[in-house]
Amino acid sequence: MKKIGILNQPISAVIADLGHLDTLVIADAGLPIPAETERIDLALTQGIPTFLFHCCPS
Repeated sequence: MKKIGILNQPISAVIADLGHLDTLVIADAGLPIPAETERIDLALTQGIPTFLFHCCPS
């Protein structure tokens, strides 16, 4: 079982597949993105956890 690093398998797979010119964006639910763009939703319910919880844990 993986105990260190990125535990979320979909996020780990996306990062592993990144190439030199690829871009990874971390955003809140208000970012307008095309329907064909891959996205990984980490929310339990709308607004929980907050965007700052993921980006700036204390």
